[in-house]
Order: sequence, then structure tokens, then C-alpha cells
Amino acid sequence: MNVIHEFVSKIEIVRTLNYKLMKKQLLVFLFFLSMSFVFSQKSYVKNYYDNGLLKEEGWLEGNLKVDYWFFYNANGTKKEEGHYLNNQRVKWWIFYDGKGKILKKSEFENNKLNGLTIVYDKNKIIRAEEYTMNKKTNQWESVEAFKKDNPFLFL
Repeated sequence: MNVIHEFVSKIEIVRTLNYKLMKKQLLVFLFFLSMSFVFSQKSYVKNYYDNGLLKEEGWLEGNLKVDYWFFYNANGTKKEEGHYLNNQRVKWWIFYDGKGKILKKSEFENNKLNGLTIVYDKNKIIRAEEYTMNKKTNQWESVEAFKKDNPFLFL
């Protein structure tokens, strides 16, 4: 009878130790899960000039700019807007002059011009440029010349 009692006692001790270990593991897991949630939370932020006008607005994930951002001049006009991925410019960006008129639209990859840049003057396209990782590789001085060289874009 003593042997059975001793055996049951040992099983209870093992259960208690396993329970405590599982409880600690669960707490550690929950801690890391909550920390990853805190650091990966996405928030929409707005920063202002000293004069009270909006300077920039967009999404942060942790401390990194992500998704779509808008930037403004100190006079309140739009300066530029575009996509971020991990603090790097990506996809299309639009750049404006001091009066808020479009100067150009450019494609970016990893913070570098990569793809087309369409240049405007008085809201009309005046030139197209092509870039590969910040190096200009081609330029067209008219829409017609661009269409002739790139018919697949106009199907």
C-alpha cells in the first residue's frame, strides 16, 4: 500500500511541476505575443509645422513609414505623396510645385527611381523619362514619341 501511495504522490508532484512549467511557458508566450502586437501596431500620424499647418501625415508601423503618406509645404500646399514600405519609397509618387500643381509622377523601388517618371508643365505632360535604380535610361520629349516606343502601354 505504501508503494502505491508513494507512486501516486510522485505522479502528483510531476503533474504540479508540469503545470507550473506550462504556466510559465504560457506566460512567456503571451508576453512575446503582446510585445509583437505592440511593436507592429499600425497608427495614423500627423506632424505639424510650428505655424500649426500640417507638415506630413501617414501610417507608421512601429517607427517605420508604411502605406500612403502626404507631405505639405509650410504654406499648406501639397508637396508630395506616395507609398512607403518599411521606410522606403515604393510604387508611384506625385510631386507638386509650391502652388500645389503636379510637377511629376515617378515610380520608386527601394527608395530609388525605378520605372517611369512623367513630367508635367501647366497640367500637361511634356516629357517621359525611364529610370533603372536611379539611373536615367531613356527620355521621350513628346507623348507621341513615348506611345510609339511603348505601344503595349496603350492597348
